[in-house]
Amino acid sequence: MYSFDYMYWNFIKHLLERDYELVQAPASFGEAWLEAGGSAPYDLIRIYRQDIDFRQELVRDLESLAERTERLRAASGRRKLSVLTVYLSQQAPVDEWEDVVSHSVEGKRVSIAPIFIDEASIEEGLKKIAAALHIHTGGWTEDIKDATYEEAVKVRDEVLEAAKRREEERKREAALFERGTPIVTWFFAGLQVIMFLLLEIAGGSQNTETLIRFGAKENSLILAGEWWRLLTPIVLHIGLVHLLFNTFALLSVGAAAERVYGSFRFLAIYITAGVFGSIGSFLFSPYPSAGASGAIFGCLGALLFLAFSNRKAFLKTIGTNIIVIIILNLGLGFAVSNIDNAGHIGGLIGGLLSAMAVGLPGKRNAGLRVIGWVLVLVIGGGALYWGFHSVPVQESALLYNARKWYEEGEYEKVRNALQEAAGRKDASSDILKILAISEIQLGEYDTAEKRLAALVRKDPSDHASFYYMAVLYVGKGELKKAEQSVEQALKEKPDEKMYQMLKNEIINELDK
Repeated sequence: MYSFDYMYWNFIKHLLERDYELVQAPASFGEAWLEAGGSAPYDLIRIYRQDIDFRQELVRDLESLAERTERLRAASGRRKLSVLTVYLSQQAPVDEWEDVVSHSVEGKRVSIAPIFIDEASIEEGLKKIAAALHIHTGGWTEDIKDATYEEAVKVRDEVLEAAKRREEERKREAALFERGTPIVTWFFAGLQVIMFLLLEIAGGSQNTETLIRFGAKENSLILAGEWWRLLTPIVLHIGLVHLLFNTFALLSVGAAAERVYGSFRFLAIYITAGVFGSIGSFLFSPYPSAGASGAIFGCLGALLFLAFSNRKAFLKTIGTNIIVIIILNLGLGFAVSNIDNAGHIGGLIGGLLSAMAVGLPGKRNAGLRVIGWVLVLVIGGGALYWGFHSVPVQESALLYNARKWYEEGEYEKVRNALQEAAGRKDASSDILKILAISEIQLGEYDTAEKRLAALVRKDPSDHASFYYMAVLYVGKGELKKAEQSVEQALKEKPDEKMYQMLKNEIINELDK
């Protein structure tokens, strides 16, 4: 008599053991809804324990279920919703009913697949469930037909207790994002607005010199010993759009991270991530930079750390959103040329490692925290050491300043800055080239000629060096040599208009 009540609760129990979630506790003791996790075939499973006597009861229930499912889909914002509904009835309806549950009920955006189990079809019904959910139902039928009232009550109490524990766990997960007030987040949001106003007053937030004067990351100055430029860029922003975007992101992502970790831990995470972001930019980008993006990516990294410490809570709360945000922003950084993705990745790593170092409130794992701090110091310190002793990093800083000075017509500054680097055996072609064209502008033709001749010997396809040789010979008045050099440049790159224009000017001079 109690076999189907037992089956109802036993079915729920087995699904809970497979990480299905009760979305509606079975308080009515007749209907339960469970949500599938991951890539399950159905979004929801509805188990309905009711003795159904007539076909029309099935028809009405499926119609009502379709309406309820559509309302649920609209309320949840899902594009589509699929439901597996399992009917548990002691006896089958007395009239013709099989066609009602022989196929799915398909709507525009909802799909309902019914399975009907009565006393005569328990084995067959469980096979259908196993096939529908891609699970093994072996052992589910044990003692079902002979279940007593006490056995049904026992498994019911187990399910209700599991539902109670899960509800308490859900409250703890929600509480992760409800601790305290994000005062550090508000402080930094306010500080970066104040600094933006000061930048605008002092010369403009998009003026490079003003940004550098206020503490933007500038590689040559960091190499010269201004280490504080690894920290100060996190409160500076370049233009109003940059400020608004990062302030909104900070108030959103930063506030969530601060509520999870608490203000003191969050401050350590935010500053460490900001410094790591600056280190990443220092290593891989020669251009001056500023902004809280690296620190904000650090907040994402800190939230990502939840996946390692409490994977279940992470996936059930913010996991998917955080992963999508990280992928989209990094993808945008790789797609758009003027975004400093090295700073973003550095900040993400810094946030993840510093979150490990400070740990989650209430979690006592001294060993993991020690490992976290060791990684912060070793990776951060090692990256800085490499940057300060790396020829590519040093050369990129030199070249950035040299190009800027050349564009400003300060050719002597270029010469003075690059002469030492150009004297090294491993000097790059870029350094030799910009030094040579600066020497041309200064009238130091012989020195420039030697540098350019060495470059074309090293790389006979270096069309730019042939072009600069032509410019040099024009300056010296040696037009025949200039013509030969520009023709060599055009041979390597025939579609370059600047080379063709120089050739035409030389020919015109020769024809006079």
